[in-house]
Amino acid sequence: MSRQKIIDTAASQNGVKESPPNSNKTIYGKWYGLDGVKWCCIFVSWVYDHAGHHLEAIDSPNGYQSCQSGYNFWKRNNRIVKEPQPADIVLYDWTGNGTCDHTGIFVKWLDTAKTVFQAWEGNTAVGNDSDGGQVMLRERKRSLVKAFITPIAIVEGLPALNDNNLSKGDAGSDVTMLQKMLHDLDFSITVDGIFGSETEKAVKTFQQQHGIAATGIVTPEVMGMIQEEVSLPNVPDKKFTSGAFIKKGDSGSAVVSIQKALNKMGAKPKLDEDGVFGNNTLNAVKAFQKKKKLQVDGIVGPATFDSLGISDI
Repeated sequence: MSRQKIIDTAASQNGVKESPPNSNKTIYGKWYGLDGVKWCCIFVSWVYDHAGHHLEAIDSPNGYQSCQSGYNFWKRNNRIVKEPQPADIVLYDWTGNGTCDHTGIFVKWLDTAKTVFQAWEGNTAVGNDSDGGQVMLRERKRSLVKAFITPIAIVEGLPALNDNNLSKGDAGSDVTMLQKMLHDLDFSITVDGIFGSETEKAVKTFQQQHGIAATGIVTPEVMGMIQEEVSLPNVPDKKFTSGAFIKKGDSGSAVVSIQKALNKMGAKPKLDEDGVFGNNTLNAVKAFQKKKKLQVDGIVGPATFDSLGISDI
């Protein structure tokens, strides 16, 4: 095994750009089997493969296509390291929000304090770190790193794990978190903490949309892809106007506003302002509607919005 071969393979691609520009189409995507998508992870997967160290099957048999799913996989397999070696994988979190935004291949430290380093990266450019469209050797600060990874691909005899999945029949707070994220991605889903047929269908649809096997099973890697998708800037917060109808099972910023307004109006017991329209919120809405002599249906429609003092959320 040769870490240097990985570095050399990455260096051989210096300056390669997607073609046509702004298309995300590359030789790496064609090899991976998913072209025309953001390709920083796909580039790293390609480099490892062409250097003779085929990565683990994370998002596909060829490696990973999502930074967060890669992080979840390697964390689960205890592959996070504090002191990287040349050819280790680096995952970045630009804003410090806990979600991985970009990835590359660590080359070397540039200072004795180990605060600045070089890394080979795909789909980058000066001024556009995560979607710049070319392969470059970048200078990065350690403060931007989510994790350094020594992948299983360069550690002989270390098996991958396959536990910690969510699937049909599961229930609990992890399922609730999953459902809230799927709701924020515009899937029609009830946030009830129970992984039923509706949740399974949404998961399968998400998997199909992202070119991975539609199993309906949420592995840590699939969860990472969902987390990454939710964190993208082009996924806006839910916006509702006073003409909206919000009911049990809904979630998002509109529900938070309703819960806050109900608490301000003296809801008893006081509601958790968690953005999930559950039984407690339903009961509080009905009590409020009865008090205001509105139709007691537990649905927050235009009249209830108006009585709560919410005109546009």
